[in-house]
Amino acid sequence: MRSLSYRPAIIAGAALALAGCLVSEEPILDAKTGKATPIAPGDYVMCPVSDEAAADDCENFAVTVDDTGLYRFEHSEDADDAATMRFRRVARQSYAVQADDEDGYTYYFGSGDSDGFSLTMMLCSSLSQKTRDRLLVRGDLQTEGDDDIKICEVKTLKGLTAAARDYHHGRASTSDEDIVFAFSPAPRP
Repeated sequence: MRSLSYRPAIIAGAALALAGCLVSEEPILDAKTGKATPIAPGDYVMCPVSDEAAADDCENFAVTVDDTGLYRFEHSEDADDAATMRFRRVARQSYAVQADDEDGYTYYFGSGDSDGFSLTMMLCSSLSQKTRDRLLVRGDLQTEGDDDIKICEVKTLKGLTAAARDYHHGRASTSDEDIVFAFSPAPRP
C-alpha cells in the first residue's frame, strides 16, 4: 500500500492507505502520452473536498509546466517538496492524471480547467463492473488482495484511459468517502 505524507495535498489521499486505488510501479504516462496542459502555470489554492474539511486544510501551490507537459506542484512553504504530474485528455475537460509518489505512481481523474479543477483518486472498486472485468480480462489492470480489498495495478495506457472515461461518463460509483481535491487560482494580494 502506498504511504505518502500530506506534503502535496494532490497526492495526500494515498497516505490514508485506502485499498483499491489505481497505481503502477512504472509510469503509464510519459512525454509522448501525457502532454495535455489543462492548467495554466500560476498560483493555486487546493482544498480537500469533504464534509470534514476545514478552511485551514487548504494548501497554496505554485504550478509550473515544462515543454514535455510535466507539471510541478510546489508547496508554498517548501519548494523542494514538489509533486510531479502528467495529464492525458480523455474527453473535453476530462483527464487521466498520473501523480508521482514515493513508491511509484497513483492515478486520478481530473476535470475542469485553470478556473476550477478537481482531482478524484480513481479506485478499482468504483469502476463499473463491466469496465473492471473487461480491463482485468485484457490484462490492462491487475489486482491484488481479496474480493473486498484490492489494489489495482494499471498495466497499459488503454487501461488508464478506460478507467478515466468510466469516471467521465458517470459510470464509476462515487461516495462521501472518495478522495477529491479542488483547486482554483489563488486570490491576488
